[in-house]
Amino acid sequence: MDILFEVLRLVAAVVLAFAAGKLIARLKLPSILGWLIAGMIMGPHALNLLSSQVLDAPWFGVLEHIFECTFGLIIGTELIWKKMKQAGPQILVTTITESLGTFLVVSAVFGVIFWFSDVPPYLAFMFGGIALATAPAPSLSVVRDMETDGPVTRTLIPMAALDDLVGALVFFLVIAFVSAHISSQGIPVPVILLLVFLPVVIGAVTGFLTGKLLRHTHTNNGVLTVMVLMLLASAGVAFFLNSLLPAPVLNFMLIGMSFSTAFAKQHLGLLPIRKRKKWSPKHIITDFQIG
Repeated sequence: MDILFEVLRLVAAVVLAFAAGKLIARLKLPSILGWLIAGMIMGPHALNLLSSQVLDAPWFGVLEHIFECTFGLIIGTELIWKKMKQAGPQILVTTITESLGTFLVVSAVFGVIFWFSDVPPYLAFMFGGIALATAPAPSLSVVRDMETDGPVTRTLIPMAALDDLVGALVFFLVIAFVSAHISSQGIPVPVILLLVFLPVVIGAVTGFLTGKLLRHTHTNNGVLTVMVLMLLASAGVAFFLNSLLPAPVLNFMLIGMSFSTAFAKQHLGLLPIRKRKKWSPKHIITDFQIG
């Protein structure tokens, strides 16, 4: 009964957040702003509709990771290599420079503060790594709600997605650097690279297999079934590998991104989600029809 009550509270929170998004959209603002405001109001530090008990429940963690995979799949529709090549190398160059620039500036500022505060300066790199954390959701929400298109839009979403990968790589490398200073057993760099790129490999392999299966699927229900089962299989592999690690550190959004990117390259007629005024399972089925 406790789990059922927790699920009902989550459903009520989702409905209220959806209503808040619709209300904010009427003010010509992005829907995600309403979702964020509703989340803060209904969270454990305000109305407590979503209590810490719900947010810390194992089933909620599983559901959260699956939704991360799903959102990564949506972001991955923007990472079609042929389209990125048309934009030129500026996407990659801009992503790396703004990410590393942020890391260096934040690390330098905290390094100076820690130097005068008698705090080990190498800890400043931790704050520099944390500063790289990005969320593609706001960018995608603004683009979708405002129905924007053009060079900036076509560059923004891929950059937000690549930021996630660069941020994870820099953060884990910083963790390895700091752990080498505070512990006799540092984290080897190859292990760090494995943790960063393992989600990409998982999504790419399952996405490639999904593309092969979709070539032999000719109905809407079949396409949806294959995609859902293979996405859940990707998440299942990640859950299993997480259970073998000292801490669950795999990035499920990267799995979803590489998953959709992998089979989008197999000549699938994939329409970026940002071009939809609304999207639903029916729209996703249409987007992933085999070309």
